[in-house]
Amino acid sequence: MLDLQDAMHSLQNASDLDLLRLSTAIGHLLRNPARIMAIRRHLHLGQEIEFWNTRDQRMQRGRIIAFKPDQLVVQTETPRLNWTIMYAAISIDPAAKPAQPPPERRPTRADFARGDSVSFEAQDLIARFGTIIRMNQKTATVATEDGMEWRVGYAALRRVVNV
Repeated sequence: MLDLQDAMHSLQNASDLDLLRLSTAIGHLLRNPARIMAIRRHLHLGQEIEFWNTRDQRMQRGRIIAFKPDQLVVQTETPRLNWTIMYAAISIDPAAKPAQPPPERRPTRADFARGDSVSFEAQDLIARFGTIIRMNQKTATVATEDGMEWRVGYAALRRVVNV
């Protein structure tokens, strides 16, 4: 494990440009999709976690309420606040097995119809929004807002409600 005091002492003599370059490199490593996916395998909605609160500079407990491509949203009890944090801020035991989310009913073809507004998360972890334009036995074709068409399994689709 890195001795933080030794590292900070070594960095005292670094130039501002070198510190900026190091900060940028670390940021790229923390947002690496492979690292994010390795962490996400251990997580599910509603899970209790410990995370590093960068504002208070301490560990804090919370419950996962949403996933984003390179961050997640955690709700704390006292005070009841929502925090958007980086995946790297989560304390995960390296020996821990991937989390088993509570069993939930997976959507099927019967849950959707042509013209429904839906969302799904593509392989690049970016949420996409669109409309179902065609339905097959196992997949739906979704036309997204950017003009692309995606074939998506029904289990990956989420209904979008316009409010």
